[in-house]
Amino acid sequence: MGALKQLNSQQLKNFFQIEKEAHIPERILQIGEGNFIRGFIDWMVYVLNQKTDFQGKIVTLQSTPKGRTGPKLNQQDGLYTLIRRGIENGETVEHIDIIDSISRAINPYEEWEKMLGIATSENIEFLFSNTTEAGLKYKKEEYHQNRSPITFPGKVVALLHHRFVFFNSAAEKGWTIIPCELVEDNGEVLKEICNQIITDWDLGNDFREWLNTNCCFCNTLVDRIVPGYPQDDNQWFNRLGYSDKLLTMAEPYHLFVIEGDKDLPVKLPFQQAGLNVRFDAIKNYRDMKVKLLNAPHTILTTIGLQLGLETVKQAVEDPLLGAFIKQVMKDEIVTVLPASVKEKSISYIDDIMERFSNPFLHHYLTDISLNNFSKYHVRVMPIIAANTGHRDCLLFSLGALIVYYQNTENRKDENEVLEAFSELYAGDYRNELILQEFMEQQIFKDWLGYEDELPSLISKVLGYVNLIQENGMNKALKSFLKVGES
Repeated sequence: MGALKQLNSQQLKNFFQIEKEAHIPERILQIGEGNFIRGFIDWMVYVLNQKTDFQGKIVTLQSTPKGRTGPKLNQQDGLYTLIRRGIENGETVEHIDIIDSISRAINPYEEWEKMLGIATSENIEFLFSNTTEAGLKYKKEEYHQNRSPITFPGKVVALLHHRFVFFNSAAEKGWTIIPCELVEDNGEVLKEICNQIITDWDLGNDFREWLNTNCCFCNTLVDRIVPGYPQDDNQWFNRLGYSDKLLTMAEPYHLFVIEGDKDLPVKLPFQQAGLNVRFDAIKNYRDMKVKLLNAPHTILTTIGLQLGLETVKQAVEDPLLGAFIKQVMKDEIVTVLPASVKEKSISYIDDIMERFSNPFLHHYLTDISLNNFSKYHVRVMPIIAANTGHRDCLLFSLGALIVYYQNTENRKDENEVLEAFSELYAGDYRNELILQEFMEQQIFKDWLGYEDELPSLISKVLGYVNLIQENGMNKALKSFLKVGES
């Protein structure tokens, strides 16, 4: 077999006699172009265009200067293949789609003028984002009209301000902003950060009022496991008949919950397209999903990598780590759930373990370890705070997190996180006073109202740190679970 052709509009026509529709207007601006948003939002918009009269394309914006996905999207004319594989109702399912919802990708750090042009487009109505928990944070930065801000909220403010000025503060030109970062009340958080940036940049009260009145910042909850690019890509390319630099794997299951204006279900007819989207209050969905899916996901990543495991499936099927994850979920996380969802939690845990064990998805722990420290703060620390009883598994996982960052060269996180750990481990990190001070400053810095508990909590975590460092993760986990003891 000769070299396979790369997926693009011409190959789409050659292989499938399908023309990529160029006349569909760009209606969505998207910040972030990673695996998750391509396997979730961009797929949903593809379905919208297939099954409803929505008919809108996405302009995707690179969220960080180091992004590498945008050029690949442009090389492939915005096309990529999404493969959804898994078990549904006991049956093996597989769906393969060539997603064509993206029109183009823009690098704002090199093409800021293009971005300003997007901001003044009559057709753009929606802004979606997925920049991980680390992206949805306030960081003070300078404002320069002729170049892109570095932060995600900074980009939002700069683009909206340009739109506000261009359209002479027209009320109907505000955007519906739908962040997909896994941060509680993410829409409200983004709106609050935007208001702080307006103050920092002295952009005026007229713009502030326009943004707060005419832009809808929606709170959301997202749920789908998207491992992304498969390692057995050649097997897939041979099967598909073409190569695809952005081939994306995902599970069949999906859930999207949005709190927004009452007319949003009409503007975004996801439900009409048959998608599992709820325009509803998020709280009960979030309590179970974040605490019973995302928190264990984050916990098993740092422990699994220290055990030498590669995938989520291996992690939950490992005798030690699998038992640990079930214990932390059933004995410690469930206790902090509201009474209204506790009854559903046991069956939900079983569903999650089945999803984690999906035989068709190779969800690599190294891929999901991006910004793991930030994820731990958002997903796990609130559970530790809320659980005032038995939380030994949670504290063991915190000890594992600290040990995990001993080798910062191979860790993917924010620079300030890596610098803090590098400084710790460059010194006398086995000195308990030094490690205690580090935890107070870096981990328990927001521990308001729980100060009396800190000494005993830190003491326990220190014990687990020493246990793991002295024995390695395998023996430490055995000791913790009392495996092999009579």
